[in-house]
Order: sequence, then structure tokens, then C-alpha cells
Amino acid sequence: MLSDFNKAQEVLKDKISALQILLEGTEEKFRNRESRPEDLQVIAELKDMVAEREALVKKLVDDKKFYQLELVNRETNFNKVFNTSPNVGVINPLIKQKKKNEKAAASRFSSSPNLRALEAAGTGVGVAGPGSGQPPQAPPVPPAPPSRLEPIPNSPLHHLELDSNKPLAPPTPPNEPKKFMR
Repeated sequence: MLSDFNKAQEVLKDKISALQILLEGTEEKFRNRESRPEDLQVIAELKDMVAEREALVKKLVDDKKFYQLELVNRETNFNKVFNTSPNVGVINPLIKQKKKNEKAAASRFSSSPNLRALEAAGTGVGVAGPGSGQPPQAPPVPPAPPSRLEPIPNSPLHHLELDSNKPLAPPTPPNEPKKFMR
């Protein structure tokens, strides 16, 4: 009985070693097998997707660099036009402005060349007078531009009782077209 057991055990060991060799050969064949066409197609699609993503990432990085440089350029231009250290705070309209700023604002924001001509001639229209806030002993300074234009007499558009809450009627078109001269 012991000899039969030993023989059976040796036969089983031989079968195990034979199966082990067969398994190793099969694993080697599996590792060195030819690729299937479906696998090759999936690999090609994945490579294309990776290439597209890399191109998109490269484009986004280039755009980011461009916009960063553009931001620096615009900030530089903005600082040249305005000021590099802005005065941050609340604007109080009741504070009196300096004379230099009033003169610059008056010449910069006048409504028509005719008003400028009147101001230069010293016959300004509007608010200069005893109640205007200017002291009488001040040296002659060109008068400030009027706060509001004087209405044209007998004009329906400049009627003093015109309701500012109600919109005006649209203007009527001219009968003949305007001719522009160069």
C-alpha cells in the first residue's frame, strides 16, 4: 500500500511538472502573439485622441501667453494714459476744485466752438454775476461755461415748460439730402 502511494505521488509530481512546463510555454506564446486588428484600431484611435489633446493644450498655453502679454501691454498703455497710482476713494462733488482743473475742464468740455469764441471775447453767456460764487475783487478770469444753455426764443423745442419726463417726438427728416463737401 505504501509503494502504491509513493508511485501515485510520483505520477502526480510528473503531471504537475508537465503542466507547469505547458503553462510556461502557453504564457510565452500569449506574450508574443500577433496583435488583433480591433486592438490595433483602438490603439490608433487613442493615439489620435492624445495627439489632438496635446495640440489643444499647446494652443491653450500659447493663447494664455498671448493674453498675458496683451494684458501687460494694455496695462502699460492704460497707466501711460491715466496714472500709475490711481486715487482710490469716494468722490465728493461738494469739494471745490482747483482753478487749474476748472480751466482745463472748461476748455476740454465746452459744447460748441461758438461758446469758446464768446468766452475768449469775454462776453460769456450764463452764470457769471453777483450770485455766481466768484468774488468781485478777483482778477479778470474767463467766465466759466454756463451750466445750462439759454433757450432760443419762441422755439417749441426750447420751451421752458417742456416736461423732461416725457420724451420728445422724433425729428422730421429734411426735404432734401445734405451734401457733404470735402
